[in-house]
Amino acid sequence: MASNIIHFEKDIEFSKKVVLNTSKKFPDPKFIFSETSWKLDQFQNLKTKLNFVKHKLNDFILEEWHEHTSKMNPSGLVVNHVRKHIHPDFLTQAWCKFYEIMCNSSLVSQKSLLTGNMCSVHLCEAPGAFISALNHFMALNHQSIKFDWLAMTLNPYHESNGHPDTVSDDRLIFSTIDKWEFGPDYTGDIFQPRYHEHLYETISKKFDNGASLVTADGSIDCSDDPGEQENIVMSLHNYEMMVALNIIQNGGSFVLKMFTIFECNTICRIYLLCCLFQSVEIQKPATSKSGNSEVYVVCKGYMGRSLATPYIQMFFKSKNHDNALLPLSQIPNNFIDELYNCSSYFCDLQIKTIEKNIITWNNKNESYKEINEIQRIICQEYVNRYKLKPIRWDQDVISSSNWSRARNNKRKINISYSEKLRRRDLCLQEEAVLLYQEIVNFSNSKTNECHEILWGRCDQVSLNISNVKYCLGKPVIQVRSSKFCNDSLLQYRIKIINKFPCIDSLSNSESRILYFKTKLNYSKNGINICDLTDTYAKNRNNNVILQYSCLFNILETLQQKSEDFLLIGYPLYTQIAVACFFVIASMFDTFAIIKPDRNFGHAFAFFGFKNLENWLNILSEVLKYILPRNDSYTRSKLALVSWLPIQQLVKQRSHLDIVLLNNLCIAYEVEPILLSFIQS
Repeated sequence: MASNIIHFEKDIEFSKKVVLNTSKKFPDPKFIFSETSWKLDQFQNLKTKLNFVKHKLNDFILEEWHEHTSKMNPSGLVVNHVRKHIHPDFLTQAWCKFYEIMCNSSLVSQKSLLTGNMCSVHLCEAPGAFISALNHFMALNHQSIKFDWLAMTLNPYHESNGHPDTVSDDRLIFSTIDKWEFGPDYTGDIFQPRYHEHLYETISKKFDNGASLVTADGSIDCSDDPGEQENIVMSLHNYEMMVALNIIQNGGSFVLKMFTIFECNTICRIYLLCCLFQSVEIQKPATSKSGNSEVYVVCKGYMGRSLATPYIQMFFKSKNHDNALLPLSQIPNNFIDELYNCSSYFCDLQIKTIEKNIITWNNKNESYKEINEIQRIICQEYVNRYKLKPIRWDQDVISSSNWSRARNNKRKINISYSEKLRRRDLCLQEEAVLLYQEIVNFSNSKTNECHEILWGRCDQVSLNISNVKYCLGKPVIQVRSSKFCNDSLLQYRIKIINKFPCIDSLSNSESRILYFKTKLNYSKNGINICDLTDTYAKNRNNNVILQYSCLFNILETLQQKSEDFLLIGYPLYTQIAVACFFVIASMFDTFAIIKPDRNFGHAFAFFGFKNLENWLNILSEVLKYILPRNDSYTRSKLALVSWLPIQQLVKQRSHLDIVLLNNLCIAYEVEPILLSFIQS
């Protein structure tokens, strides 16, 4: 009897899909966003039913609940088994899901089979598991087909992108940067002006006839309002669909991640896909946690860009994206009935899982024993069903040597959802105390890790003038992420300087100079000094002006060409600044990074100037590009984002020293702001 139950569970896990009818009457493109949004009672009742069950989770500690649901996940053993026995180069849960979709859906088109060429485009793809899974699938199943790909995502190297939108794991992007397209403003934002046109032009040059397969795995952090997940991600999924329709080749395929199917624009989106593809089905892979709302719309046999173009043009022309994608009158009743049954099916699966996880919460150990046999069977079935085997090391997308580049900036959420909501309503005084405790704990844990002075030599700096490339993009007014400090600390800094009154430094320039000279035991005369502490304080809310002002003052000082150079208070949070620092370091025999002090800040010292006019000229050029300028293509202002490759900067020997320095700089900057507010 137990064996029958287990095999019944196995059959359910691997058959969660609904095939939709695709012979539909094309809606009139002129109706795109022409009417206000509409709701259907039967779909809204499903939403209410699901959210009622979700509300039962409000008082669970989020991290503990996540751990429990992971242990109760029927496919919970798959990832570790695949990692241990198959050794994919970039394994995640998403890798397993997409590999499953590829095996279940025959997404390699007839055209690819005939021509021997397969080209894929991956929208909102970071960190890149779909690419790795597809590469593994092609290596095992279609070795004779030449496979190529292009991807887009929010650019982790554009410092105005940040938490929670940007994925910090950049291992694949770092190794394959030439295969990522970040658009005309370099942010990788799918909403940026004319992005769909830019991507179409890029793909037309790279792939002759468009993409054989397009995937869209985008999402938006909905943890502050999980009951409205579908509405929060609505605009993103609409954009993903329209961008995809613009680049898929005739007969090609499209895989779109979605969540629940309750709202009008989700219904409209699926209807439009059923009109434009010969085959549409909605799947929930066995390796997708059954307690979440995630499903994938798998579309095959694209009927052509010529049919989709009127919808694409009206979509991007419209200014009323809050309206209904299509009027209700354009959607046949039989399709609504069909989609309601589909929505109800996936909704009931999710509710059943949540209820089961709640019931087993108080009897965890016994429940884990019961689920273990099911997990073992499903893991075995996954590997056998999809004929998974390792591929050769030279077929991998990235080499294992880049795995160490992953940084885990994710903090555990050791509070419940209810407590999270309560913290949103704290008064400023309470919030300041909470933030101050977090910052002090961090700085106390890191203070002893940093040496008083870190020394380096110019021959330890590896730079090449031939790699200089002035990359213009959306101006980075506020630094929200950086490869040169902890992203969580950056988020604290942004929140604190925006919410609380800043305070002036307790030191003056004379005392700072004396402090750093004493630290260096420097007694000679004639050292050039550039103190940027006041410049930073004046421009801390506008990074573009800050970068310009700092480099302007540095260049003025360097023109004096003294043998030694003391640089006080230069912030190194951006690629522009770090590149400038390493270039300056290469112009002297030795350099020193001086540990931050709570009163006097931080500094850098350089000794033994070498007359390298080429690099000085480059720094002068950098200064010209920093301030925003009008761009005719995007019809917006673009400014310098980087000028030396990020790969070159993070591979410098002093990279981790700069990260530690910056972390302490942020902590020491915001501590007195919070303390002053609390005491006041």
